[in-house]
Amino acid sequence: MSPTACRELIWVTGTAAATRAHAEACLRAQHQQPAGWIGNPPSPRPSAWSVVPTGQGRQLLGRTLTAGVLDAHAGFDPDDFGALSGTISGGGALILLSPPAEAWPEQPDPALQPLLTHGLTLTDFQGHFLARLIRLLNDDPAVTHVDAARADRHPSALPPPSTAQPVTTHDQQTAIAAITALAEAPLPATLLITADRGRGKSAALGLAAQAVCDPRVRLTGPSRAAVERVIAHAGSAAPRFTAPERVTADDGLLMVDEAAALPLGLLAQRVRENPRCVLTGTVHGYEGSGHGLTLRLARILEDAGCPLQRLHLTEPIRWPLNDPLEAVTDRILLLSAEPQPTDSRTARATVTVEAMAAEALAGNETDLHDAFGLLVAGHYQTRPRDCRQILDDPAMQIVVARAGRQIIGIAAARPEGGLDADLAEAVYLGRRRPAGHLIAQSLTFHAGIREAARQSGLRIQRIAVHPDWQRQRVGQALVDALVNTANESGCDWLGTSFAASPALIDFWRACRLDVARVGNRRDPRSASHAVIMLRALSAAGTSLMTQARQRVAVHLPDQRQHALCDLPTPLVERLSRHLPPHPPTESVDQADLRAFAYGYRALLDSHGALARRAPGIDNGRSPLDDALLATAIRAPQDSAALASAAGVTGRREALARLRCIAQQLLESDP
Repeated sequence: MSPTACRELIWVTGTAAATRAHAEACLRAQHQQPAGWIGNPPSPRPSAWSVVPTGQGRQLLGRTLTAGVLDAHAGFDPDDFGALSGTISGGGALILLSPPAEAWPEQPDPALQPLLTHGLTLTDFQGHFLARLIRLLNDDPAVTHVDAARADRHPSALPPPSTAQPVTTHDQQTAIAAITALAEAPLPATLLITADRGRGKSAALGLAAQAVCDPRVRLTGPSRAAVERVIAHAGSAAPRFTAPERVTADDGLLMVDEAAALPLGLLAQRVRENPRCVLTGTVHGYEGSGHGLTLRLARILEDAGCPLQRLHLTEPIRWPLNDPLEAVTDRILLLSAEPQPTDSRTARATVTVEAMAAEALAGNETDLHDAFGLLVAGHYQTRPRDCRQILDDPAMQIVVARAGRQIIGIAAARPEGGLDADLAEAVYLGRRRPAGHLIAQSLTFHAGIREAARQSGLRIQRIAVHPDWQRQRVGQALVDALVNTANESGCDWLGTSFAASPALIDFWRACRLDVARVGNRRDPRSASHAVIMLRALSAAGTSLMTQARQRVAVHLPDQRQHALCDLPTPLVERLSRHLPPHPPTESVDQADLRAFAYGYRALLDSHGALARRAPGIDNGRSPLDDALLATAIRAPQDSAALASAAGVTGRREALARLRCIAQQLLESDP
């Protein structure tokens, strides 16, 4: 397609069969041009079509398509819409298939399946996001609406394919020169190139690789398919692709395409290990907030003493300025949502906090932009999918803080726990993992508090405050409002779970929450360990908090010997603050060991009990069992060593044998 031709959105409504037939006819009229289809495609289909299931639109990253179909009869995932829109070149079209507008919001949406929590069904979800989507589509004169039941037998005409090639923009030439200079610079540095989608960031990487022409240049990104455009533009000088987790330290240039789609902790580690690194990030991208990437990566590099250069591209290359599809995609997915500057009147206004219904938030574009912009800036990799959950999850509680009319803070929370006795016991033994009950499940299974899942709580999932209003107690006011909501609902606790950092722990302590559990595994996005903090709201909640704090006091010293051995001192100090000085270690160990022996409790959660109880009991174990037990105590995270000591092929078999040994220990316990 011509890069100077506008793209369009064609919205086809009707039955699933009729809309799919119409879209199929449109694509087949394109004569084997590359196209994408998300959802349920017709069969057979041309080999030129890239087909992915609903919810997997990111697999299309890096492709260049003449047209794409999103079949919303199979579910509307906002992230799919963003991914598909970004792959379509100038002159192309995105074809959205949906039920009739008046019926669409009322129909169960399969795309919401991953958001289902225990106790909810698809019919419980509200249709506020889709109602807003329909309103925006109807109000946009650039959207072509086709009723499949009344459509002419001839398909909607798509522009004929063009062989015109995009021209390298001035922005790209600047980027290529900067990358080339970085590759040859005597001193290490990191270059961060940001832009909206379609500005040629990936192409600039490829052309720069061609200009550098150095076999040491390496390329990484979310997947090999996501970096195809880089490879294509590099030609014979294409750098080798390495999965991000396999990139090793080297002095040669490392190119990281679509860096915002990678876990921040992993990204920061790769930057630290590779002194010459160039990253690209989509500022207003569905796959992650490039704005959040810039803020957080800059802070990490600054702390590490690494210089950071920034370059922003504005000229579109694959479609023209003011492209209709880009504009409607931006409006639908709130891609440009960022915290708005506060004017002098707002700065002097009294801050008020109020509960806000999802329907009211969805119906007010100014409020929605303000609120979602705060979440984008405050949370790394906030996606449009998150917006849909906030608007459509029937259990979600939303509170906002306003200065005048402007939303300057938002918090979203949902209830957890309250599980029946049988399900709570199954959670304790590791036999069930009810979706959506993160804190209740973690305190029951990992912390080993048998009755935790039976108590009800309210978990704060998101909270963000405008940068101009931070450290002015706005966040605490939002938390206080949710405490009132939780009390009115009869909850036993208010809680949150997040990637641990000293600043965040200090904030939540100021809100009268305290540490209830520290996770053994790193969060894949932040590369930090998760921490759960709670505030008791009832007598039962106080009992739960007492037990949780006792278990932190027992477990944390052991965790610091293995899973948490590299925690920074400031974080250790905050996690350890005010822990019970004399926790009931013996009874906690007994419960931990029994849950490990007769359930599926993780070895890391039971390691301390095993280490303290096993050496004092000699029940005639075999040399092989002795070796396995010693290895489990010495190196609980080394799966290969555990398997080798047990004489089996994998960790699962080694743990099964270790559970038998734990049963023997319990039977031999005096």
